[in-house]
Amino acid sequence: MKIIKENKKKTKDVHTLEQDKKEDIKLTKNTRIFLYTVGGILCLISLILLFINIRPHTRTEEVVVNSYNITTGASYRVHLKENNVFEEEFLEEGRVYPSAITDFINIDFNSEIAMTNAVSISGDYIIQAVLEGYQTGKDEDKVPVYEKIYPVIEGRVIESVTSSASINESLSIDRATYRNYAQEIEDALGGETGKDFYVELSGKYTVDGEEKPFSYRIDIPINNDKFYEIRKSELEEDSGDIKESNLVNVMPAFSSYAIFILLLFVAAGIIVFVRFFTSNMEGKELEQKKLSELMRKYGSRMVCIENIPDISQKSEIRVKSITDLIELADEIRESVLYIEGENKLPKDGKIYILSKEYIYFFESNV
Repeated sequence: MKIIKENKKKTKDVHTLEQDKKEDIKLTKNTRIFLYTVGGILCLISLILLFINIRPHTRTEEVVVNSYNITTGASYRVHLKENNVFEEEFLEEGRVYPSAITDFINIDFNSEIAMTNAVSISGDYIIQAVLEGYQTGKDEDKVPVYEKIYPVIEGRVIESVTSSASINESLSIDRATYRNYAQEIEDALGGETGKDFYVELSGKYTVDGEEKPFSYRIDIPINNDKFYEIRKSELEEDSGDIKESNLVNVMPAFSSYAIFILLLFVAAGIIVFVRFFTSNMEGKELEQKKLSELMRKYGSRMVCIENIPDISQKSEIRVKSITDLIELADEIRESVLYIEGENKLPKDGKIYILSKEYIYFFESNV
């Protein structure tokens, strides 16, 4: 008998501890289901996004594998006929030259490509003398009339694996020859035009299958002026990088998926909170919750009375819903009544309409 009593006492103590420990937050069943659903959806979404963003991925990166620099230019000298004015045989660049004692113009073209690393380099080029005839328009613009091209030198850069290649070509230009060409063209056209004449080196280097063009020109007047000047531009330069596209594996940064980890913890927290710290609202608590919601929505349409008069002579009719009761009250022009009970809510969950013949009532059931 002593043992039985001790076991009963122990069971009672455990039950009391559980009651003291478990002070759950009371929620309606629908609210708990809603929170479970939200937590589950957030958990699923965060897991999917985390899986997508945490995996290593590949991306295309352009990597510089080589660099190139192309320089193209020219130098010239004017060879003079025998004369008693100049002692030197040639006049150097940048001077004013007399047409009367000009013999020919010696031009040295040069182009060079330099690479950071040795690669396959080839190329081709051409030197052309170009004669252009034009008329001057209303806005002093040159309107082309004709263009005549005279190939002078063609050449190739033999393909080889190297880090540099160059082109060096020299030629002599007789101004009188091309002035005569222009005169022949004008005779055929039946009129005189303005004339531009230039000698141009143009071509391309092929670097590992990629073409790099270049060009350079020298302008030489061929009119009948007593003196003339030769124009040339600054050294032409072209430089750049040769790139290759490579696929590289990239590990995502923590910052790119940290938000999804946080979202996962929030979702798990919602589920844990609902599971272990809440319970379904039942019985009297649930009834009062429903009555509170009902009064919050329809309380302004009701009248609180102290007691219900004698209704023994009237038939009672139960109404299915509070909305039906409110609509009925509007239709028969009677007030909606209730007796105040606990927490200022309708006593026994009942709400009435008293008509001459019937008592209509709605009773809130859990």
